[in-house]
Amino acid sequence: MPYKIDPFTRTPGIAGNAYIDMKYADTIIANFESEESYKYVYKIVGLRGSGKSVEYSKIIKHFREKAHHKNWLVYTLSSANNPIEALISFLSREKFIDDKKRSTTISSNGSVSGKLLLAEGNAEVGISKHTEENDRYYSQEVILEEMIKKANEKGFHILIGIDDIAKTPQMVQFLSIFGKMLLDGDKKLYLVCTGIAKNIEDVANEASLTFFKRSDQLEIKGLDKYEVADMYMKLLGVSQEQAAEFSKFVKGYAYAYQVLGTLYFQKTEKETFENILPAFDKILFRDSYELIWQSLTEAEKQLVKLIVQSETGKVADIKNKMEKPANYNMLKERIDKKHILSDSERGYVRIDLPRFKEFVELWG
Repeated sequence: MPYKIDPFTRTPGIAGNAYIDMKYADTIIANFESEESYKYVYKIVGLRGSGKSVEYSKIIKHFREKAHHKNWLVYTLSSANNPIEALISFLSREKFIDDKKRSTTISSNGSVSGKLLLAEGNAEVGISKHTEENDRYYSQEVILEEMIKKANEKGFHILIGIDDIAKTPQMVQFLSIFGKMLLDGDKKLYLVCTGIAKNIEDVANEASLTFFKRSDQLEIKGLDKYEVADMYMKLLGVSQEQAAEFSKFVKGYAYAYQVLGTLYFQKTEKETFENILPAFDKILFRDSYELIWQSLTEAEKQLVKLIVQSETGKVADIKNKMEKPANYNMLKERIDKKHILSDSERGYVRIDLPRFKEFVELWG
């Protein structure tokens, strides 16, 4: 009997055959490719597990696949390392960069150790004053700008991707240089990044990064319930009624959609939905909800508890249970920025995350 391959996945940035297109990536791709668009930077924000990295990956894949006939150079950078050094290293590998710089250590008698131009080992060489000055005034910013200018002159557009961006001194320095190059107005340079609200806001509030703060931001919303049900029918072979129940259960939360799908796909014939629920809770609680909970302040946690425990969801009822009702609007706005609250009708508030109430009651 052939082994059945699970079409669902929990790997960040990968949706596999269970991918549900939310069209966010299409918006960014269309603007970057259009000669009429003046949008060069996009921030993709949303709750952990909402599908940010999947949309990001679609954008990166699209431009990489078009690299050979559309003249796009695509580089993905990490927040954990030095993005300036990484981008210079990537660019230095391109064939059109033919004046790569070699680092050298020069002693007083003119002996060189390591590598100088094409010479390796130790050798006596003549070092001119001009070369010494170039070493002394070496600037990563200047080198990077010259490389990007050369790439543009060769007809290349450059797309830089940063998944799960975080504020570091190196990242601030890199984005400051990026913003300066955008203001020069003659660079075909683009940036797409993802991040949770707090990390994006930390970077955007840096005084030197006004361009980043004002750049376009797309918030990832929940998956369409009908698309989720249709995919469950297609990939799990369940009835329309059961697929609808599964869709209502995951409430459009992308990570829950994948987790439930893979657990149900892997269950034995004798197991029921109730049998896989403990495993579902364990994965969601550990991988997602614990991180969401840690991102809240104590005051925010208290309000979240009241919201999930409310039987009506009425703001008036929730305020009546608060120690300081006057703080409701301020706390609600802060929680809303973290993408935890769902769109509600006026006078009501709710959190549409599957089993989140159970998590709060057990671990909150």
